[in-house]
Amino acid sequence: MRRSLPILLLLAFACASAPSGRPAGVPQPDIDARLVNPLFFGSSTTAPATIEVRVTNRGQVPIVVRRIELDSPGMGQYTLARYTREYNETVGAGETKPITIFATALAQTTRRPSEPLTLRAIVHFKAEGVNWREVLIMRE
Repeated sequence: MRRSLPILLLLAFACASAPSGRPAGVPQPDIDARLVNPLFFGSSTTAPATIEVRVTNRGQVPIVVRRIELDSPGMGQYTLARYTREYNETVGAGETKPITIFATALAQTTRRPSEPLTLRAIVHFKAEGVNWREVLIMRE
């Protein structure tokens, strides 16, 4: 196992640093995400968190949203439960498409969070027979 550890680390680094693989004629789509509702934990440690992910296709060919992954790295007061879902949403040329996601927030230290949401969205696309992904990290 000790001999294979450096190889596994090298492989993980190579995969993480690989280019997105987006087709040459397809510009990077604009991605925006925001928390739609205020979080209300009440007497619970969980709260519904509605996230709207908006994808704008700046290209001349349609793109397809294949999968969206959400999480909230580095949060202290609360966090989002990791979310992954498959989609088949076509975004036409020059079009913006909102995708509503129903996630769950988990209280860590308080039920009245004041911390702004840090959100990482990994959006998987397909266009012209090529799959690729784009990563958005934002803080509200």
